Amino acid sequence: MKIRKEDVYEHLEMLYEIVGDEKYLEIIRMYGGSNLYIPTYKATIRNSRNREIRKRYNGVNLSLLAAEYGMSVNNLRNIVKGD
Repeated sequence: MKIRKEDVYEHLEMLYEIVGDEKYLEIIRMYGGSNLYIPTYKATIRNSRNREIRKRYNGVNLSLLAAEYGMSVNNLRNIVKGD
């Protein structure tokens, strides 16, 4: 089934433009009528970012990583400890 942009509720137009009509209909079929929480970008990438930090940590480069990731040394220390 083909839908047009004017068939889409105004508050979902951006979603429609991002995913296209086929994926939009798939999302509507799966989640239509329910409340769907979409986490923030920052929350979504947190685990991946933390894995990358642990991989790059060499025991002495916390300050460098803190500057690169825009985080405090204390936050990075907690990440590399696994907290």
